[in-house]
Parts: sequence; C-alpha cells; structure tokens
Amino acid sequence: MVKLQVITSALSLASLAVAAALPAPNVPTCKKPAKRLEWRQMSHGQKRNYINAVLCLQKIPSISGFPYAKNRYDDFQAIHHDQGNYIHWVGFFLPWHRYFVWAYEQTLRNECGYKGAQPYWDYTLDADPQDLNSTRIYETDVFSPTVGFGGNGPRVIPTPEQNPLGVNNTGGGCVQDGPFVPKNFMLNFPGPEPQCLRRDFSPNLLNRGADPKVAENILSQETYVAFDRALQGAKNFINPNIHAAGHFGVGGVFGQAGDVKNSPGEPLFFLHHASIDRLWWLWQQGDLATRNFEIGGNLVPEIYGNDTEVTPEFEIQLGAVAGTVKLAKLLNAKGELFCYSYSY
Repeated sequence: MVKLQVITSALSLASLAVAAALPAPNVPTCKKPAKRLEWRQMSHGQKRNYINAVLCLQKIPSISGFPYAKNRYDDFQAIHHDQGNYIHWVGFFLPWHRYFVWAYEQTLRNECGYKGAQPYWDYTLDADPQDLNSTRIYETDVFSPTVGFGGNGPRVIPTPEQNPLGVNNTGGGCVQDGPFVPKNFMLNFPGPEPQCLRRDFSPNLLNRGADPKVAENILSQETYVAFDRALQGAKNFINPNIHAAGHFGVGGVFGQAGDVKNSPGEPLFFLHHASIDRLWWLWQQGDLATRNFEIGGNLVPEIYGNDTEVTPEFEIQLGAVAGTVKLAKLLNAKGELFCYSYSY
C-alpha cells in the first residue's frame, strides 16, 4: 500500500538542534573528482559491475542495529525509514540525500569492490509530456533485463483505499525479469517477513514530472529556498513534480519506490536521487561562489515562514551508515568531504 503520509519515527525532533549561521567556510576543492555517468553512458561491463555490487550488499551482515535489518542493503533502507518523517519537505532534504547517496556509493566501493562512481538516471531524455500514456520512458537500458534493473511487476488492481490519489498503476507485483527478481533479491526491512521488490509503473506521472520544461523551471530559480521548493513540490500530483515522478513513476501504488519511508528498497532509488542531486549540482554551477554555500528553508516538514531556519551548522546523522556531519560539509560536491561531478 502506498504511504503518502509520513508516520512515527524513532528520530526525535529534539535531536534536530540547530545553531546560528556562521560565515561561509573556506572549503577546499578536491583534485580528481569521480565523474558520475548517466546509466546509458556506461559500458555493459560497467553496468554489470554496478549491479553486482548492489547484489553484493545483501551478502554482507548488517551493522546498523535496526530490527529486521540483516544485511548492508537493509541498513540503507532502515536509516531512511527511521528518519523518514523529518527528511522530506524540509530545507535540508537535498544535503541529507546527497550524503545518503554518497554513503551508499562509498559502501559499494569499499565493501563490494565497485570501481566506478554512482550512476544517475536522466529521465528527461525520454519523457513524453505530449503523450502521458507513452511507455517509451521504460524502453531504455535502465529497465533492460540484461544490462539494467529489469522491468515492471504483474498488474495488481488497487482498492480506492489503497490508491487515494488515483495513481494510474500498471503493475504492482514482484519484478518478473532482470537481476532483482525474488530468487536474487529480497528485502528484509521493515519486516517481519522478507518482501520481494515490487514495481508498479505509472507512465502518466513519470511523463508529466520528467518533462524537460519542469527541470528547466527548477533550474531557473534564483535562491536555494525557491529551488528546493520547486524541486520537492507538494504532497499531491496536481502539478508536475520531478522528485515524486521518479518515485511514483516506478513505484506507483504498490512498489517500494512509491513508499515515502521505504523507497530505498528499490535499487533505482539511488539513480533517481543521484539525478535529483545532479539538478542541485547544475544549479550550483550557475553561481559557485554563492550557491556552494547557500542553504535555507524550514527545519520542520511543511512549516513555511514561522519555523526555525536550517543553517550550515545543522547536523545530519546517518548512524552506523555514515555518522554525523555538519551540513556545511555537504554543500559542495567538490569540497572537504565529497569529490565528484556529473557528466553533464
């Protein structure tokens, strides 16, 4: 069942303390940034190496301590679930997910021998806003059963209670082909029983939200707060929303990708959020001297105008997954902590 409302989390708001803003730090620039490629820019061998590394994570025991988390892949789904109430529709949404995707990338490299950088999925290349029912966007190497992540699940018809927003779902069951079929890939979190990876393609949502004009509008915003709000959008599908499109276009009603808190159960989550991070990176390129240090927005989800502002001293914590770091270190992709760029 799709979860469009965030629910109780173990993370206390009291732990989200924030100090007064400090002047922009003098952040050093990395020397040899890893280049993150769009999935179709990678060779078949590079694609297989990435997918093999993802599967490898399920063979390494969990270190997070969360109930039902049994392996390193589960750890990432668990920490996102645990903090899910507090990391969406807030000013630190982008740096939190930048840190999260980077931690996943480092785990693939350090624990599973992956040599490349985290890839991304540029869905704007294939979206068809003139034909919202077009399935062209699903007919690329991203969803290939041999050099991609496999395709849709079989159709499951939702009840009105399961689909309150009327998402036009086309699948809903366990993926039927590719590397993440049940015999190869199962999700232990959130428990108590293991779950298969479910997909439920919604071409209408993906074609609308991945419209290149939507991305252009996001990138045209003048301030971080305006950029962030244009990118995150609202908790509905009234207006095209690129962030929601990447989730619900794959997850629909029944897929993990469409579950706000459990969405990292879908391996494409990390390509999607690398693509979201890429938009932030592109926006920052427009004025590096200012935008590599610019942050703002609300601390509490969806409270605008009367809430404590996020500042560079705010701390992001990922527990055993990656530890705690001040937000100031997460603003520059080629700075003190990170060292990567995007291919375009």
